[in-house]
Amino acid sequence: MVQNLKDLYVHGRIVGKANYVFTPEVASSLGAIHGSKFKENESIAVGQDLHNDSRMLALGYQAGVISTGVNILNLAACTYPLLQFTIRRFGASGGVYFSGGHLFSEDVGVRFIDAGGIEFTTSKVDSIIQDYNNYPENIRRVNPNSIARITNIPQTDDIYIKSLQQFVNKKKIENADLKIVIDCSYGPTGRIAPLLINEIGVEVIALNTHYRQRAKNPVPSINTIRNTAEIVKASKSHLGVCYDVDGSRILLIDENGLEINFEDLLMLFVAYEERIRKSKGNTIISTSTISPIVKKFVEESGYPVKEVGNFPGEISKQIREERACFAAADTLKFYFPQYAPFSDGNFILLKLLEIMAQQDDLISSLTKGFPKGVKINKSINLSLEVVENFHNLLRKMVDEQGYEYYDIINELKILDNNKTTSTTVKVALNRNAVTLSSESEDPKDAKEMSSTIEKLINDLK
Repeated sequence: MVQNLKDLYVHGRIVGKANYVFTPEVASSLGAIHGSKFKENESIAVGQDLHNDSRMLALGYQAGVISTGVNILNLAACTYPLLQFTIRRFGASGGVYFSGGHLFSEDVGVRFIDAGGIEFTTSKVDSIIQDYNNYPENIRRVNPNSIARITNIPQTDDIYIKSLQQFVNKKKIENADLKIVIDCSYGPTGRIAPLLINEIGVEVIALNTHYRQRAKNPVPSINTIRNTAEIVKASKSHLGVCYDVDGSRILLIDENGLEINFEDLLMLFVAYEERIRKSKGNTIISTSTISPIVKKFVEESGYPVKEVGNFPGEISKQIREERACFAAADTLKFYFPQYAPFSDGNFILLKLLEIMAQQDDLISSLTKGFPKGVKINKSINLSLEVVENFHNLLRKMVDEQGYEYYDIINELKILDNNKTTSTTVKVALNRNAVTLSSESEDPKDAKEMSSTIEKLINDLK
């Protein structure tokens, strides 16, 4: 049994390997702690990804919650955005989601959500950790006659799909005659995305829609991303999409099989998304590691930029406080407040398809003229064996070196100690190599950091 829950605290979330440190007993205790923060007969929505370890921990958590007299709305296997949507739609008092995520592919993480569908900030998670470490203080146990209910919620997928369609010009998209390839990453997205895309009149080739046992390498992996890129080219599709396993973000591949980076996507939405264009003068929220060239583009387009730390729940919180018209995190998360104050991979995709339809053009063409930052770029050849396991190897390496970093699906964005210089490391799609791209207001700092990261990567060979 974990004595100090802080031992499982990683990047603002509770994360651990199921049955090793993150046991059903720990999950049940978390449920009792979380449930005790609500009034009796209130309801909490619960969801998880498709994996058995996530399901086991979710069941343990539910036992703890109902022991406090708080009801469970059980979505079972679902995407994270669907759970957030359901909390808002059905008026739940909060929620919790269990998932392996992308960065910690062998572990399970738990995310706590408030009544607005927004993930707990670090201070709220700290409160749960403190209560766990003082267990069983602050725990409410009801008598047997007051033990709460667990209720399944059917047809939430259908309600969610219909709701998403109301925020885009469905007819315009349908008339554009688009074709896309999507990789559902063996997650709950496979039950939703193909139906959603088909209903808006887009031809879809869907990959990895089924369940697969958790593997050591994160999903989507470099192999599944490469497969998607190849199928996009072979099928002459207009776009490729790789979903994160929880459905909250997507990696985009253009018609040529090339990745579309975060910076270009942010500028694309600012330049072409109608609701944002009509909100000039309103704040756009982004992370403090935003590229200076992108920040300048946004400000010159007529929007003040507020930079915030890349912590769970922080961007959503700032959207509310600033009444922002748009927000983006360089972990490939994009927030459209007219829909919800959280990132949803399906909604991001619908907005991209709408822009393509309205502009009658491809993403590669629409982003071609955007400004590019002054960066130090480097390519390093690696063996296939290293490339296939590169994400895990790189994460371990930067952890050992004490760097702060962000997961961008096929990249890690690594920050120097002063957080003024960053290096993104990306696996190439067309050869066994990685590319380094370092940026800083001082080119000397960028060059120095690029050289340091290059030496560390060479040690992986």
